[in-house]
Amino acid sequence: MDFDPLSLFTPKENVVEERPTVLLEEVKMDIDSVPRDEHLYPLHALDLPILGLRPPHYALEILLKLFAPNETLNFEKKDRVLDEYQNIDPNVVLESRNITEEVLSKALLWFTKYSPRFDSVIKLAYIPSLSGQLRESCPDEYNRWLVSVISNDLSWVSEDRVEEIKKLASTRLAENCGRVAQPEIIRRTHIRNLDKFLGEDSCIRLKEPSLTSDNLGLKTWGSSLVLANRLVHESLNRENYLESPVLELGSGTGLSGFVSSILGFKTYLTDLPDIVDNLKDNRDLNNIDASVDVLDWTNPQSFLKKYGYIKFKTIILSDPIYSKNHPVWICQMIDLFLDDGPKASVLFQVPLRENFEKERNLLWSLLEKKLDVIEEHIEDGADDFGETKFCFKRFVVK
Repeated sequence: MDFDPLSLFTPKENVVEERPTVLLEEVKMDIDSVPRDEHLYPLHALDLPILGLRPPHYALEILLKLFAPNETLNFEKKDRVLDEYQNIDPNVVLESRNITEEVLSKALLWFTKYSPRFDSVIKLAYIPSLSGQLRESCPDEYNRWLVSVISNDLSWVSEDRVEEIKKLASTRLAENCGRVAQPEIIRRTHIRNLDKFLGEDSCIRLKEPSLTSDNLGLKTWGSSLVLANRLVHESLNRENYLESPVLELGSGTGLSGFVSSILGFKTYLTDLPDIVDNLKDNRDLNNIDASVDVLDWTNPQSFLKKYGYIKFKTIILSDPIYSKNHPVWICQMIDLFLDDGPKASVLFQVPLRENFEKERNLLWSLLEKKLDVIEEHIEDGADDFGETKFCFKRFVVK
């Protein structure tokens, strides 16, 4: 006979433990305690529409438009934490994403049936503020969904709408691939105390096209934000750094030069031909009263032809060194355009990058042959590529 392990156990007597009876009517729920903030629930990849359900083009387009990141504020790495009591105007959000009422109404019918996470206007309006958490918490799943949209033939959608959907999905995917791969963005730059000059809106908006290695001036760099803050701070707290007219060499997206103009100084912003068109767009975007012109450091003839041998009381530069030739060219421009009066000065704000230490030291040595350093500061800052230290120097004519 086979061994039966149960023979080693002695069964207990049947005992039924008495437990207190809980009557259903004793369990009460306050209906008012049920959360009313479903629109603030974090987004998850599982909330995204399943393509097997054949979502109509307007449903996909609305979501892909709303998943676009909000405007970047300064150089923040993550979307700002959403205050659950923050009031978002759905009409403003939807209008800013070019979503019409007609399309919205049709999409809501589909969302209500197949994708309840997006079944109301308020839920849709909060997507831009919550999408950063989705990209951060479910990056692989989110990117996989975007790739599935791009790779799917979307046979149930008309040809012209398929192209638009794939374009939107490709743009959203590129936004997750780092700053260099990102498409055009609008960066909002907040300058401390600039509201005293601008009114309520103390932000300057800067359009930045996709970043390429040969057009680094199409991006806003940390030095310009540090210098812009310094210009505003000094204008409120002591004798101003600036004297009109002001020349900015290598303006890039224009932040420092725009602040100079807002502070009330006649300012000329200059850069290379490939940069100037975007610089003009940013001037117009912010209604800035400033001149924007091409000034090639190796051939300034077009600028001289327009303005003659004009002299400037102040010359400002932020992050101007990214070539071994720049120190010499910069000094040539300063020799050509700096006024020789007692109040003339040159303001530099540069990052302390190790790769350009030699060029930076050469620039300082060349400048100090004709100019005196009367002020110097080292401070911490950051841009899209991380934290760094920045050096400010103020030079005056000897």
